[in-house]
Amino acid sequence: MIAISDIKVGVVALEDSKSEFEALQGLAMCGVMRDNIEVRYVPSAQKAALMTLFFAEYTEVDCVYIAIPEGLEEVRERLAELELQCRMPIGTSLRGFDDIGDMLRMVQTQSEMVAAAEMAQRSIPNFRPN
Repeated sequence: MIAISDIKVGVVALEDSKSEFEALQGLAMCGVMRDNIEVRYVPSAQKAALMTLFFAEYTEVDCVYIAIPEGLEEVRERLAELELQCRMPIGTSLRGFDDIGDMLRMVQTQSEMVAAAEMAQRSIPNFRPN
């Protein structure tokens, strides 16, 4: 299982807001190392979903936390779709620090399941990993 300190987190924040500081503080309180956090800025809450997709496609983050205090209600449905599409937990500031903990636990669960699947595949005769 991946340790929380090793989880890589992408943070989406609004330009010129204090939401980034609050996200970094919450992630640190949960045990995420600052070196494992990458912050990107968007001009509006409507661009949060697109930046989340960029994180999933172009970086090695394990999850994304969207630290935007207002306006996310409008894109909440899109974020739920993205979470499934990217196969990556997405947390939001809509639920505050509780969502950070949930997001990190989901990364750990995903890590455990991947490890178990790999172990099961290794036990299959004549299995050759790609």
